[in-house]
Amino acid sequence: MKKLILFVIPLFFGSTFFFSCKNGNNKNPAIVDVSGSKNAASTSKINGAYSYNLSKPDASFRLPDALVEVSGNTWMGNNQILLIEDIHPVLYFINLNGDKAVLKKMIPFAEQEKDKVDIEDVAIMDSTVYAIWSHGVLFKITNWNSTTSVEKIETGLTKKNNTEGLCFDPVTKKLLIACKDESGIEGDKKSAKAVYSFNAETNKLDAEPFLIIKPHDFEEIAGNKIKFNPSAIAIHPVTHEIYLLSTRDNKGMAIFNRDGKLISYQEIDKDLMPQPEGICFSPEGILYISSEGKKGDPGNLFQFNQLNK
Repeated sequence: MKKLILFVIPLFFGSTFFFSCKNGNNKNPAIVDVSGSKNAASTSKINGAYSYNLSKPDASFRLPDALVEVSGNTWMGNNQILLIEDIHPVLYFINLNGDKAVLKKMIPFAEQEKDKVDIEDVAIMDSTVYAIWSHGVLFKITNWNSTTSVEKIETGLTKKNNTEGLCFDPVTKKLLIACKDESGIEGDKKSAKAVYSFNAETNKLDAEPFLIIKPHDFEEIAGNKIKFNPSAIAIHPVTHEIYLLSTRDNKGMAIFNRDGKLISYQEIDKDLMPQPEGICFSPEGILYISSEGKKGDPGNLFQFNQLNK
């Protein structure tokens, strides 16, 4: 393991809190059609699940110029979101102020070794920030409010897995890592995708996948197989259901219960979100999705309030 010490000018940011209420184990699948149907907004509550209409953001924020290739986000508290982008290993602290996304602080956490390093997602566990490289390497970032310390951790996953999603699971107290490409499951088809649990206390990856995603999972809901390639992952703070984004092939959001059953799938309008790669929640269950910009324009952050409470 390598350690990198960086110095930054400290600014005040609120602490992060995770809320646990109940574990939603919903059994009935549902699909929300956002392809232009007049009924797109008529999604309903599914055994306690929360519904969001991804075709109609309740708010949208143009991100700062540095975040053209925004690739991940996590909620920090007090209207603050932490984002990262593909090209530079830097933490971007954003304040949501009215209809503005204001960049408050930037913290580099690794040396720039080449033009693009593919930093894909970010998560926070207690006061420690974790960022994931697409090659399966975690950056553990501590003391980021003062003298930042960075530890580089090999997870056992590799470039072949293409690790694009990262979040903290308040149920297991572990990090979840979503693989966009190879699942790493012996004998399984390449079309299968996997999410793994990583124990941050022991720095060990659980041998068995936390969740396996297969195209035929979507047939019951969507009527056909969906090529779902995970680009981001988050846990709902109330139901503890697993939310995943896909941005390659089919763009959409899938929701799985804690038993690993797909309970909902929603398409994403590519004109609204050309490349959705970041997802997180506020403690109240407000959904935030970040998407890369078009033709060099900065990316955008979209807010979706719950349709049912």
